[in-house]
Amino acid sequence: MQINPIAVVLLLSAIVTINVLGNLYWIHQNVVLIGRDASNYLTTTLNYREILTGLTPQSLFQAFTFPDYRTPALYIAAQPFLHLFGFNMDSAQYLNVVLSAGVVILTYHLGATIAGRTVGLFAAAMVSLMPMMAAMARLFYTEMFLTAAVTTNLLALYRSNQFNHRVWSFVWGASLGIGLLVKWTTPIYLWLPVLWMLWRMRNEFAQLRGMQIDFRRMLLAITLSVALATVWFWPNRALAEHFWLGVYLWPGWILILAPLFYSATSRSTPMNNLFTALFAGLAIASLWYLPHIDVGAKLFIEDQVRSTPTAGVLNPHNYTRNFRHLYFAHFGSLAFWLIAPAALWSWVNAWGRRRSLNRHAQLLWLSIISTFVVLSLILQQNPRNLVPILPSLAIVATIGLFEYRPPIRRLLGAAWLIILGVQLLLFTTGSLFGFYQSTQSLWATRAYTIQPASGDTAPEYWIAPKVLEIVDQHPETPRRLGVLVNIEGMHRGVFKYLNTEKNLDIQIVDVTEDRSMGWYDLLSAPWVLLKNGDNRDVDRSGQALIERILAGDPLFDALYDLEQTFPMPDRETLYLFRRAKGPGLPHDLPIRLADTHELAKWIQARWRPGTPLIYSTPDVAVWVGIHDPVQSPVRVLDPTNGNLEDQFPQPEGTAFVVFDQASLQLETWLDQHAYRGDDAGNDDAWVVVYGFAHSLPDLATTTPQWENATALTSLRTLPSIQAGEVLPVEIEMSTIVDAGYKLSLRLVASDNTVVASQDRSLDKTMRFGLFAPPATQAGSYQLIVVLYDAETLTNIPASSSIADDSVHVMIGEIQVTPS
Repeated sequence: MQINPIAVVLLLSAIVTINVLGNLYWIHQNVVLIGRDASNYLTTTLNYREILTGLTPQSLFQAFTFPDYRTPALYIAAQPFLHLFGFNMDSAQYLNVVLSAGVVILTYHLGATIAGRTVGLFAAAMVSLMPMMAAMARLFYTEMFLTAAVTTNLLALYRSNQFNHRVWSFVWGASLGIGLLVKWTTPIYLWLPVLWMLWRMRNEFAQLRGMQIDFRRMLLAITLSVALATVWFWPNRALAEHFWLGVYLWPGWILILAPLFYSATSRSTPMNNLFTALFAGLAIASLWYLPHIDVGAKLFIEDQVRSTPTAGVLNPHNYTRNFRHLYFAHFGSLAFWLIAPAALWSWVNAWGRRRSLNRHAQLLWLSIISTFVVLSLILQQNPRNLVPILPSLAIVATIGLFEYRPPIRRLLGAAWLIILGVQLLLFTTGSLFGFYQSTQSLWATRAYTIQPASGDTAPEYWIAPKVLEIVDQHPETPRRLGVLVNIEGMHRGVFKYLNTEKNLDIQIVDVTEDRSMGWYDLLSAPWVLLKNGDNRDVDRSGQALIERILAGDPLFDALYDLEQTFPMPDRETLYLFRRAKGPGLPHDLPIRLADTHELAKWIQARWRPGTPLIYSTPDVAVWVGIHDPVQSPVRVLDPTNGNLEDQFPQPEGTAFVVFDQASLQLETWLDQHAYRGDDAGNDDAWVVVYGFAHSLPDLATTTPQWENATALTSLRTLPSIQAGEVLPVEIEMSTIVDAGYKLSLRLVASDNTVVASQDRSLDKTMRFGLFAPPATQAGSYQLIVVLYDAETLTNIPASSSIADDSVHVMIGEIQVTPS
């Protein structure tokens, strides 16, 4: 029994009204931006306001080709809502509210066309109550737009009557093209229904053999295609150069438009209508896909990056995950077990008797099957991918329901709608959040279906605007924010969206993923945001940074001050740090960073665990510390706190000291009070390895004399050092005869390998620092001196030496122990 058309209009209007009001209520109650991809979609959508400030051929071309990876339909369709209601996330989401209403209406028409008005109306009610349908209406994702395109395409494919109906055939092609502009996944849902339809009209393909070409019509088609392609391409030829095809975009569009105009101006036949529809869809899709003809490689790379390490065609999980998505995310246990067995039983029972409940529903089953087949083979793992088949699922479930006798049908139908309605109510209002938590196992998961202003969406979590406001209030500090937070409502996407919405010029640096540059990205940002507690959604490298900072990293603590803390409802705390010292944006000087990177590698190669690394100024601490050569012990001196000499610690043993032009006085002072060993760097930043000793014991030694020169009278040094330390040495000489001489002091292994050496101009008292690298083998080493003429580089032999070699004079033995 079919329902009265007037009653259909009234009931369908009531369903749509309740759907729209519920979605609007949720949007106005919620203040926290939900969803990683959604925030990126919103950011790109807001960027379009700059592109579409005026409707010109250039702005339209840029609008259709602007996104490099994602297709543009969602961003363009949202623009009227932004201009009407304001440039914010609520206004953009109104698009999906309208599309949701459209999907409900389309579901009715598809169901009514295939199985009658009553089935269509009930299926529309089911779709309006499904949790993921509501979620996609309330969040800014592409799936609602995609669902509308897929449902329209299935309806048009069926109504085209094997492409005998010209208008519906064109609607099918147009919806296919628009669907491809919404998301590249559109064919996933349609390939089997289309193949089925083509198989049914296979006899029509025989007409192609005797097809006669109408050259007049072909000339007209070519003329029109050249004209339209030129109007689109010529004003944008400079922009076209940025794409892979470049100037060849023009002939590409001509080749697409010519068959379209030729078939569109031919008489209506199934084959002409099919070709018109196909090329109409291709022409619409080509607005983005032809400039981005290399998108296949990008999709493959992105698919690999976004997939989990265990994903793959050989993993059994691939073939069950979408059924789990359907169970947990789209229905919930209570709704699933109430709906699925009852609906499927009617179909299984009919198939067992070799009949179909509705042969026209084959189209819907093929769409469902094609979706599960392809999604099982690719690495896409998101439950959102199943949203476009929900109208088809609702219709086949309703057909199954209507096979039952009226009393059972009414009882089951009422139970279905009541359970779905109660579940949707739980996700629409925050006041029932407590009840939801206590009965959570009965309902759909909160992946996307989530209560407003409750739990993770509590207004107290909407801290991101306050963070950006603080950053914006300090113009003296460069506006670059390192984000080490990844929770619902606060992650890089949220900050990028807010930055765009409020027209702030703040660079957002994400440090939460393993593919980030970690400490380098962190220290390059004068602002850093992190939180304690549960950071499970931060990758392992980011978690290590958080633990390191919260444990008290000496370099971070020296450079950054805690600007503000934000208590959160879950008793965790958010910390905003500011670095007012050092260069604001070091990454703006890549050459200098490359130099300091080499310096940092030099330090790492020679550093022994436990050896202090001392930065003489905050500036040089940033330039070198950004490469993270040493984590601890680290000390940063600051000229603004007084004399660097007074701040310098009193280390014992060895220390690496990093200098810049602002700390020359400290270097001179250390050269006088410590024992300078090895060094490296350039005029911007350099490091010196110093040895430190409060007093040195006299070491028994020979007292070599050099004819007409001088004599070594005293040697003070340590009898042993560890590998990786500086050997401090003091030598006393007798009267200096020739000031042009130099003394070379060397630490030499038993095989005559020189481990360390240092030359000093001849003086009565000389200080040496011989640095034994950490790789130095343990053992006994000789301390050798060589006197030479600095001008002629002629060695001066010793007049008295115990050894046979009168040039290389051993003055002592030093023990090197393992580090």
